[in-house]
Amino acid sequence: MDNAVADGFNVIVVPGYLFAEVLANWAGSNEDVHVIVVDCSQGDFESAGVYELPQNTCSLTYNEGLAGYMAGYAVVKEGYKKLGFLGGMAVPAVIRFGYGFIQGADDAAKELGNTSEVEVNYVYGGQFFGDESITAVMDTWYQNGTEIVFSCGGGIFTSAGEAAKKAGGKIIGVDVDQSVSLDGLYGDGICVTSAMKGIAPSIKAALTDLFDGNWDNYAGKIMSLGIVSGDDPEANYVQLPMDTWSMKNFTIDDYKALVSSMYEGKVNISNDIEAMPTTEIKIKVFDNIH
Repeated sequence: MDNAVADGFNVIVVPGYLFAEVLANWAGSNEDVHVIVVDCSQGDFESAGVYELPQNTCSLTYNEGLAGYMAGYAVVKEGYKKLGFLGGMAVPAVIRFGYGFIQGADDAAKELGNTSEVEVNYVYGGQFFGDESITAVMDTWYQNGTEIVFSCGGGIFTSAGEAAKKAGGKIIGVDVDQSVSLDGLYGDGICVTSAMKGIAPSIKAALTDLFDGNWDNYAGKIMSLGIVSGDDPEANYVQLPMDTWSMKNFTIDDYKALVSSMYEGKVNISNDIEAMPTTEIKIKVFDNIH
């Protein structure tokens, strides 16, 4: 970052919570540089001793619960009944993904009238990478009938991927469209969809406002971003990837209708992470693996 400034750059975009500690001292000492932080929460900054962002900095965070909801709703509508959620560490972002996923699956099952048939296995790995212990749990899930697992937590997807490949199961990606990487590693079609954060559109919007002289909309703020369009799903800051769509029963038109309903407030999604959502579908919670 110092080198970038020395080379004349005055706008820097950095992704991830690990930058909180870096920015604790750096941003305030470089007031002429605009810094856009992606996916760094208030808790991340406070852990680094930052309780108020300087005016040259903003942080873009995402309402993960909405993206998780979309994924859970979509795969149940597609026809999956035996679901799994494999989270990394039980940090707020991962919990929101998981609880949103459960709520989406539950609402879809209610609409289909098959709540008695839909089940979700739920576990945290306790880390953000896969290993033999986590893979063994995933092996057991798939062997016992789990059809698809929402793998949510950095590199922990390797354990879900290895187990799914052996059992002929499926995976849901997270954060970005993981279809290319997951299909490349574990077999074509293994990634059914991904619960995405709209990183590209959110950064584009922030940069556009900055260049248009509207930085005051962002200065010193930690922003939680969600659905901003009921008509264009790709403009939203949480979404499913339409370019790599592999679902057949749940169509693009169905997805657009869901997004429209969410935008209009017709879908009630709780952001509470203190307690597991109440559902009609069965949720089986496992002890943390590590």
